[in-house]
Amino acid sequence: MSEAAHAFVLRAVDYRDHDRIVTLLTREHGRVGVLARGARRSRRRFAGAIEPFQRLRVRWRPTRGSLGALDEAVVERSFAGLLSSLPRMEAAGQAVRLVRELAAEDHPEPELFDGLEALFELLALAEGPQVGGLELAFRLRALQLAGLEPGLEACGVSGTPCPPGRPALFDPMRGTVVARAHGGGPFLLSARVRAKMRAAAGPGWHELAWEADELAEATPALDAFVTVHVRARPA
Repeated sequence: MSEAAHAFVLRAVDYRDHDRIVTLLTREHGRVGVLARGARRSRRRFAGAIEPFQRLRVRWRPTRGSLGALDEAVVERSFAGLLSSLPRMEAAGQAVRLVRELAAEDHPEPELFDGLEALFELLALAEGPQVGGLELAFRLRALQLAGLEPGLEACGVSGTPCPPGRPALFDPMRGTVVARAHGGGPFLLSARVRAKMRAAAGPGWHELAWEADELAEATPALDAFVTVHVRARPA
């Protein structure tokens, strides 16, 4: 029995002489791995659908192995503006990588799927700091949906709330802000930036406007957090 779903390509790797192994994010089934037989040999088989930054309609068959067999992939929607700017492509690529690392296999991820589609739509028209702001906010939202958002409101050691309007030291190893009395952390985050990062974890992530100095403050802290709590996790 075949399965059908809306999907985004998260990764495609050449396999043997003619095939490709494709990792998909589907709205209905979460992360799915499939084998696209003949995808490299025939340009007509999947008609350029196995490419990033496109929403697809796919159909595949489960098999006895770990990979399903991809029977059909049709482009439903393209985001051409993404391909016209290197910063946009890089931001979209960072988002796709994080989604691939966070999405659960064979578990529906409708909010994550819809968020990625919204990101592509907005990035296709974004300029300047807006590009980095959208990518940063989406990553925070994706982490929240996965239950891995950083703790920015209270000291991770003592539990003491951060004083209103005051900056705080963020420790990516703990994943929280930490009071100076308990060792602090290498990243100083202003109250304004912490508030905006917390807001980005919610459903209105795409409505936030980020200044260049805010991105310069928040991005290294989030990068370090992701490295520790996502990329260093056991597979």
